[in-house]
Amino acid sequence: MGTLTLALILLLPLAFLAGWWVSARRVRRPSPVPLPRAYVQGLGHLLGERNDEAVKTFLDALRRYPESSELLLALGRMFRRRGELERALSVHQHLLDQQELDVLGKQEVLLEMARDYLKAGILNRAEVILVELLHKDGDSLPARQLLAEVYELGGDWEQAIRTRRALRDHGQMGQNRIIALLYCELAEESLRREEAVEAYLSEAERADPQCPRLALLRGRIAHGQCDFEAAARQWSTLLRADRFAVLAQILVPYLESLHNCEASIDCRAWRAQLLALADSASLLLPRLIDAVREVEGDAAVIALLQDKLQEGDDRVVLQLYLRAGGDVTAVVPRMQRTIVELPLADGLFHCQHCGYQTGEFYWRCPSCRHWDTFRSGGLAA
Repeated sequence: MGTLTLALILLLPLAFLAGWWVSARRVRRPSPVPLPRAYVQGLGHLLGERNDEAVKTFLDALRRYPESSELLLALGRMFRRRGELERALSVHQHLLDQQELDVLGKQEVLLEMARDYLKAGILNRAEVILVELLHKDGDSLPARQLLAEVYELGGDWEQAIRTRRALRDHGQMGQNRIIALLYCELAEESLRREEAVEAYLSEAERADPQCPRLALLRGRIAHGQCDFEAAARQWSTLLRADRFAVLAQILVPYLESLHNCEASIDCRAWRAQLLALADSASLLLPRLIDAVREVEGDAAVIALLQDKLQEGDDRVVLQLYLRAGGDVTAVVPRMQRTIVELPLADGLFHCQHCGYQTGEFYWRCPSCRHWDTFRSGGLAA
């Protein structure tokens, strides 16, 4: 059992104990309120990995101490986090069957059950519960948020959009950005079916004019129609460091479009901007090299990397240049400087038992206290 899981388990009875103690203080009882023995037994079962016995013990305690439902909710959440979904559902179902639970308590349990079903991938049951909850309490933002996730996981984009709009109308921030992406999902589906998509793209633009997926799709449509400058214009809105991941999806068609509209001053400027943005610190450069090779050939790759090398000694650029078949003799001084500047391995000792690293040698590891476990050489990063 991991340390985090063990800590969570230990916190469950402590949380109950704190609530019990506060309750006792409020009613000014003259003597301390002892923790019910059932909870101590339940904790023992959990620590012993006897989860079924723990559930039974805690449920038996619930019948005698109805105010401890929060502890059972926490127990169910713990089982769900650990992937024990049947146990989580069992706990929550038993809670739901308790007559002592008030309306708000039942709603909270139903919400937890919906989360159980969602994690189990049983989307239809999660949807039924959440729709029922919202029918009783239309202002429940957690239920509506969860329902949006259910629709999105199931690919029901229309329902997801309606739910996200409702969240927006209830004051939830950031919904327009997601709504635009959902309309783009509908547009992608229509493109695959070779149907009209402009209505969906217009809705996406209305929700979020800066949506990067919108520019991606409109560029793809223009490229498919051989309107290369229009495609390049759309994709050039993504020429920002924070959009490298999106640009990486369309590098080949983007370079094709720029190549086909190279007579345009704008297209030449966009190409220069793209090549300048791709540096060795980003994952874009290796992908860009591959795309340039596919569209423009090996000579263009060598020329691009030579320009990059003029900006300074860079190990990644040098490596790509040599892999591309560049002239070795032209970069020997750079190779020498790069090798000299490479960091040397740290002279560390490490404990074979726990991995503790230090520059000092110990016969007994100061971390795990095991004897004769130090060896030379740091652990791999």
